[in-house]
Amino acid sequence: MSRRAEFEAEHPEVHVLSADQAGRVDLVMGAVGWLGDEEQVTTCASLGGESSTVMRVELQELRGGWRTAVLKQSLPWLRRDESVAMPGDRWRGEHAFYSAVARVPEAAALMPRLMAANKARFLLLLEDFRGASNLVSLYLGGSLGEGAAEALGLFLWALRCGTRGERDAEFAPGGMNRLSHRLLFEAPFGSPGEGGNGFGPDGPAPDEGALDDIEPGLGAAASALRSDGAFREAVAELGRRFLGAGDCLVHGAFHPGNWLRLPNGDVRVVDPQYGGWGDAEFDIGTAAAHLLLARQPGEVVKSFLAAAAGVDVEDGEEPGEAEGGGPGLDRALIAGYAGVEIVRRLIGGGQLPLEAAQLPKAEGGFRCDLLEAARTAVVSGRLEVLET
Repeated sequence: MSRRAEFEAEHPEVHVLSADQAGRVDLVMGAVGWLGDEEQVTTCASLGGESSTVMRVELQELRGGWRTAVLKQSLPWLRRDESVAMPGDRWRGEHAFYSAVARVPEAAALMPRLMAANKARFLLLLEDFRGASNLVSLYLGGSLGEGAAEALGLFLWALRCGTRGERDAEFAPGGMNRLSHRLLFEAPFGSPGEGGNGFGPDGPAPDEGALDDIEPGLGAAASALRSDGAFREAVAELGRRFLGAGDCLVHGAFHPGNWLRLPNGDVRVVDPQYGGWGDAEFDIGTAAAHLLLARQPGEVVKSFLAAAAGVDVEDGEEPGEAEGGGPGLDRALIAGYAGVEIVRRLIGGGQLPLEAAQLPKAEGGFRCDLLEAARTAVVSGRLEVLET
């Protein structure tokens, strides 16, 4: 029996939704009380997403009024491949994140508003940003811009300051925390190709030959890194901290796939399903890694880092605790988290569409050079962009 069939047998009250079944979506939204008088679902459109079912629903009244919303259903399998398990508690964590961030206005302003939730059916109803698109285009030569980078950094600054020291039982470490640990601190360092189904959305790491097809020499560089004792020890130590530390709410997957650009150029942040309690440095390091992978200009990366640290651009000082800044950020920790994310994306299963971002062939070696920088970041706590 398939994973989905087992789930449906155990939960006969849960309708597994799909964007191509507007009638079923209408039935479910009506059953949970999310439709107004004389309102019905007229169309549904998939918004993509590998792990959860995410769709835009258009709701129309008989008298002619209409609205849209985003409906998300997070079930215990990978949407892209239902044979791959996903943690069953991820709905709870994402709901808790939206509820908590609503109490931090500066951060909530950059996220969709949570309109309704239904635990029994694993459903969230969220504000719709019509016309928005995610920023995966950054990997293909797109530009984030300093203004957008600063806005994203300020989001993390607000999240850090607004939740620091307010740990909530809703964010007890769960399956998504353990999955993140496996994706970052274990999967990229095992034997290539093994255990793909155990690695959630990433799948198995490419073997040396496949990596060499991406960039000559990358396979050998990956093999050397995986056998580097000092590096493996530093990764393990960082992984132990990841599982046990944290003094504020973190998004957990703060990268271009979860950043949106609105038609007016503003940015928004979505999909906090990996969110929970952790180090502020984790989100900052993850974002810095992706900005480097996408080869964004140094000024853009620095604008993001300055805003995330709460640095006053004019005087270059980070505010102290009296001004609401709290303890300073740990640059070495940012570097370490950035390093493991770079490694995951270069030699692990979580490959990114970086082809258009490669240097010309005569100047090749972008990935190998960045992999070496990631090793230094993890082992020594140094990343060049953090030093200037």
